[in-house]
Amino acid sequence: MEDNSDTPRAGVDGDAATEYEAPHEPQQEAEELTATAYAVLGILSINGEMLSAGEIKQRTTFALRFFYSAPAVSHIRRELRRLLALGLVQDSEVSLGGSRRAQVFRITPEGESALRLWVVEGDEDTMTVKDPLLLRVFLGRGAPLPSLLDLVDARLRQVDEDIRDVVWGHRRAAEMGLIPHEDRRHTMAVSQYTLRALYFTQGNLRQLRDTLEGFDDEAFQRDTRWSREELPFRPSDPTQDQGDR
Repeated sequence: MEDNSDTPRAGVDGDAATEYEAPHEPQQEAEELTATAYAVLGILSINGEMLSAGEIKQRTTFALRFFYSAPAVSHIRRELRRLLALGLVQDSEVSLGGSRRAQVFRITPEGESALRLWVVEGDEDTMTVKDPLLLRVFLGRGAPLPSLLDLVDARLRQVDEDIRDVVWGHRRAAEMGLIPHEDRRHTMAVSQYTLRALYFTQGNLRQLRDTLEGFDDEAFQRDTRWSREELPFRPSDPTQDQGDR
């Protein structure tokens, strides 16, 4: 999936008023769909909504970004055109007030069938998790320690914000009456997994930071929160060489 750096974090984005396009006739000949196309079908299917391309982008940004990169609006539009041609979605126009109108899409029964089939029989992608922060720390022997700590702190702030976002999403879904609901058990299961993974990452980053901070021996010698005289080392074997401690 394509990524888009200027994605909206909340609220309805400005794409809803895009120019309306005439409906397409279903294409008889099937073609292979991308994972992004199935993600679009899934977003339309989850709550049974009619959504514009911008609203689909908004939902993918909020719902998928923790485990699958959110596609750009332009990519979503391309996939919607293909899905329309295949008869897997239908489009219509809605009034936004005054002369403003928007093209919205909903999944068809054929789209639901195609989505279920892909979930069961789709090719499994081999995924390698890439973490630039860990690569930079791994190669950080010659880098100033404060700079590495700043990198970890920046990631920690992002993880903290992501946790707040997921918790907010759970509360908002409950407020809207979307959960608990049998049709949304699977999406909620992944969302709860995401939250656990974020807390796990948060703990791992804090431990990584503590480990890196421990490389500064001079700072440790200046740390007076505990008196060294109150924590003496007294070996049980008096002949033990103190230098071997």
